[in-house]
Amino acid sequence: MSLKLKNFTDLDDFEKKFILQHRNKEQIAKFMKNSYIDFDEHLKFLSNLKNDSTKKYFLVYESNEAIGVIDFTNITSQTCDFGLYAIKKGVGDILINEIKKYAFNILKVQILKAYVFKDNTKALNLYIKHNFCIYDENDDFYFVKLNNSNRNIIS
Repeated sequence: MSLKLKNFTDLDDFEKKFILQHRNKEQIAKFMKNSYIDFDEHLKFLSNLKNDSTKKYFLVYESNEAIGVIDFTNITSQTCDFGLYAIKKGVGDILINEIKKYAFNILKVQILKAYVFKDNTKALNLYIKHNFCIYDENDDFYFVKLNNSNRNIIS
C-alpha cells in the first residue's frame, strides 16, 4: 500500500473542485461545523493556509487514488486537533493511522485531539478503536484525545 499526502497548498484546480464536491456531500457535510462551503470561500480558505502554520490539510492518495482528507488545526508544540473524512468507503483505519503518524512523528505533538458530533457513532467508534478516550462533552460533541508518551514508536 503506497500512501501519499498532498498538501492543500499544492492542489491543482481539479483537486480543489474534487475536494469541495466531496466535502459538501450531505453524508460528510452533516458532520461539519459549517455544513456547506461555496467555491469562493473554499479558494479563500486554501489561499489562507499558505500563511497559517497552525493548520495543515492533506488530500490522501493510495496508489494514485484519492481516498480521503486529513487535517491538523490549532497546532502547538504540545498538541493539535485533527479531522478527517473518507472519499472512498472503508478507509477510516488507514486515515486515522496516517493522522497518528503525522501528528506524532512529523509535528511531534504529545496530545492529539478531536471533537465528534454525538450522533456520529461511526467516527466515535473508530477513535475508540484506536485508543482515543473521551475526556469531555457538551450538548453536541464528545471531545476525544490520544496521549502518546512514546511518540516515536508509531511507524
